[in-house]
Order: sequence, then C-alpha cells, then structure tokens
Amino acid sequence: MLLPLLTTITTLLTTTAHSRPSLHPRSITPPSGCPLPTWQVTTFHWFNGSKSLDCIHNEADINFKDCLCGGPGVWCAPDPATCNGSMVPVCYTGMPNYQPWGFGPPETLDIDFADGLTCHDEYIGYRIHDIGSGESNCGYADRGEGRIVSFYGSSDYDTSTGHMDYVLGDGHALECANGSKITYSGSTDFELNCVHDAFFNATCTAEVFEIPVLSYDWVS
Repeated sequence: MLLPLLTTITTLLTTTAHSRPSLHPRSITPPSGCPLPTWQVTTFHWFNGSKSLDCIHNEADINFKDCLCGGPGVWCAPDPATCNGSMVPVCYTGMPNYQPWGFGPPETLDIDFADGLTCHDEYIGYRIHDIGSGESNCGYADRGEGRIVSFYGSSDYDTSTGHMDYVLGDGHALECANGSKITYSGSTDFELNCVHDAFFNATCTAEVFEIPVLSYDWVS
C-alpha cells in the first residue's frame, strides 16, 4: 500500500509544480544593433479599503449623492434639507477628494519603475475603471503615445499571483544603430502579498521584480 500512496503523492506534486505560472520568464534577444529596455518595478503598493468608494461594482455607491459644500472636494452630510451646497452623484463629479461622507480612504495603486516612470491610480469620476483589472494610470499623458502598464490581481488573499503587462508604444520607440525605430512589449506574473486588518482593508505589496521584454515591433 505504501508504494501506490507514494506514487500518487509524487504525481500530485509534479502536476501542481507544472501548473504554477512561471514568475521569471526570459526576455527576448533584440535585433542586432537595437537597445533592449529594462522594466524593473521597484515599488508596488495597492490599498483597497472595504469602505472605499466603489464606482464599478456597487450600485449603492454609483447612485450615491453627497452634499458638495465649501470648495471643490469638500463634502458635508448627505442631507438635502441641510445641504448648503449642491447634492451631486459622487462617482461622476471628477472631484479630487474621493472620501465623501461615510466612506473610508479611496482605493489607490502606486507603481514605480527604476527608470523613473511612476504610476498612481485611484477612482476619479471622469475616468472610472476597475483597479486590478487592466490598464493603470502610468503618466496619463504618455498613454496618447502608446505606453500602457496594465495590472491584474486580487486583494482578497494573503498571498496570490498578480500579473503585469507593459507596452512601450510608438511614441516611445527606441532607435537602433541603423536608424530604424523599434518598440517592445512584455509581461510577467509576480507574487502579490496582502495584509488585512480587522475590517478587511487590504494593503498589498510586492518585492522588486522585472517585467521581461517578450516581443518587439518595428515603427515605420
């Protein structure tokens, strides 16, 4: 009985190991005479509060109106009878302060790269999107030139696998020795570690990791 049991355990371990995503895929070799960028993430910090304003999944938050009083982003009690300003839908104002009455700090995502590129994301009314489910706000002006960093992950677990894609884009094309222009893209999985407090507010971080370059395109 012992031999079949050991065989079964060995098979399970082997299958599990093979099913895990590779956390460090190798970069490509660039065409001769062309530079190869290095995309190293030095800082990754994601805060997802259980009481953060959710303009994507929560209908109550999407429809919630608060009293905008005083100056921009200043909220008062959401009571039309006492509001000395305007009752506005908080998910659609574009106000910079996304901690309206009754809500906790906003969900935020910060990613820094060794080459100086920084990303900061949070809910803003005129660009509603779901943090952890795609494109992030990496130097928003750069997006028109095609540089996009996308992050995918969940803050529900203590340890899980996140994913990041990087597209350099034509507006940031690199020059090769023969004068031609080239762009790159890459992706990687990485270990995502989250700490939860008593209210299930999540603070997620990652160790320094590199996004390998996996493909290139010539720019005409």
